Amino acid sequence: MKLMMGPLADARLMQDQHESGPSKRSSVSAAVCAAALLTVSVAGCTAQDGTVQTPNPDEPRAKPNILMVLLDDLGYTDLGVYGGEASTVTIDTLAEDGVQLANFHAYPVCAPTRASLMTGQDPHRVGLGSQEGFGPPGVPATTPGYSGFLEGKYTGIAQVLSDVGYDTYQVGKWHLGEGPEQSPQALGFDENFTLYDGAASHFGDMLRHAPRDGEPVDTVKYERNGEPVETLADDFYSTHAYTDELLRMLDEDADSENPFFGYLAYTAPHDPLHVPDRSRIDHYLDRYLADNNYEELRADRIAALAAAGLIDHDVATRWPVQTPQWDALTTEQKRDLAYRLAVYAAMIEDVDKQLGRIVTHLQASGEYDNTLIVVASDNGASSVSRVLYTAKPGNAEWQQRHYPLRDVDDYGSPGSYPTLGLPNAQVSSGPFFHSKGSVFEGGTRAPAIIKPPAAKGDAPKQSDTFVHVSDLYPTFADYAGADLVAPESLLGSSARPLLEGTSDLVGTEEFGMELLGHRAYRDGDWKLVYAPVVAGGTGVYSLYNLADDPGETKDVIDAHGDVAEELARKWDQYAADQGVVDVDFDTVNEGAARLAELVYAIDWAD
Repeated sequence: MKLMMGPLADARLMQDQHESGPSKRSSVSAAVCAAALLTVSVAGCTAQDGTVQTPNPDEPRAKPNILMVLLDDLGYTDLGVYGGEASTVTIDTLAEDGVQLANFHAYPVCAPTRASLMTGQDPHRVGLGSQEGFGPPGVPATTPGYSGFLEGKYTGIAQVLSDVGYDTYQVGKWHLGEGPEQSPQALGFDENFTLYDGAASHFGDMLRHAPRDGEPVDTVKYERNGEPVETLADDFYSTHAYTDELLRMLDEDADSENPFFGYLAYTAPHDPLHVPDRSRIDHYLDRYLADNNYEELRADRIAALAAAGLIDHDVATRWPVQTPQWDALTTEQKRDLAYRLAVYAAMIEDVDKQLGRIVTHLQASGEYDNTLIVVASDNGASSVSRVLYTAKPGNAEWQQRHYPLRDVDDYGSPGSYPTLGLPNAQVSSGPFFHSKGSVFEGGTRAPAIIKPPAAKGDAPKQSDTFVHVSDLYPTFADYAGADLVAPESLLGSSARPLLEGTSDLVGTEEFGMELLGHRAYRDGDWKLVYAPVVAGGTGVYSLYNLADDPGETKDVIDAHGDVAEELARKWDQYAADQGVVDVDFDTVNEGAARLAELVYAIDWAD
């Protein structure tokens, strides 16, 4: 076995190799029992109870490669196979070869999702209940669970896989802390090329999205295998460079007899919306200038989802209250929104082409059929305005110096900082209400495609089973043959039975969450939500039946008060189990208007 790195080596998370029983997502044990012993199927191993576990010689299992591809702020309907306009031939083909998930969920923002993916736990248990610099009102960053970086007891999924013989690679965005104990190496990755920051220019200038409080103030932090990367190539573009790095790692270990685990975290299509190929922007601009009425475009995407069998044709929808009427916009504003969509679509097509290089490599090496590939987004589409990044004194001037290009025709170029914009983000979310940062479905329901290794059983091509990002940790461990005794220590359950067609459930459909004081708890088709009025809620609890109303348009709490009361009780238990601070509604409501002004403003071009 390889030595575990970091201060948390004795905290081993466990999941039985074929465990497919009830999920412990809302239980006390899911929150706290991270200190148990991992045993692996490489020899007879002694469990905590003293029994010896040995591999079953009658069930030999070739360990598959595992490739986790995470996109940043990609919305539910943005891929071609989900009804989007961008050309995504590679990802659409992966969907044909695998399972397209219609009901996959992440957390509302990126860092909590990444924390859960890497540790298998609720992000509050490992310091990422909120992202760095943001938190619920009145909750200081010194509060356990809200530091904005990894802390507590956890074992990285890369360490779990490394211990059963995997070569492990991390490339791209990290956003889990910058200290040695939070590095990819500390979580078990053999090699890494890492962007530590949460957002950055996609080009070689290394610019942050906003100034850092400490050094380096202006630039992001890149690292390769533990060593800082001080400069990037003149032709650097994040999506291309990250793909190059992973392919280099695979090529250098081509003679290895070990399977590999690759975690490829693209920063596209996170703002600033940048893409090097201007011709692709022009291609999509022609399309969107001809027809970018976002009310009609959203309807078209919903129709495409319905035609694909992913949603009912007659789904009810609503818009965020800050959305302007299309007819009230000027010609310049309509062109502005069209250009943003064009750059965004070009970025997505570029990701697909780069992912195609990796698929081609796997096919050429004969490894494609023996590779589990997951492609997913870390949250819903982003409606965040660049105004949010200029809220601190001096930030607006900093951004004007470093991103001076504010004309629509410059969108996508170095020095520009276009964002998607609220109306476009709701188009991206399709029938599901709202966007990144929201506990409504538009903030958490994300596209996800899983191509299993050599298909087995009667696997579905599509599934509307509730699957959460926290289920991926035990899924990877399951396919890798890691015997994780004490499955209650993980938040999720293995999705392998679903992927192989032997079950239509992944654990249970109960799930709780909290972000910035907003909260939600779902149990089957019922979903309890608290969000301020300016964020699409009622300022108190509201209740939705997702089977009848996936667009969360009709609050039925008055007719089902008993259901709401029970879910509120379960949320309270979830909060107690996971270390969530219970901030009262009035406190959150009080500061919501100012935050909404920063997040949902449309930063029109000059």
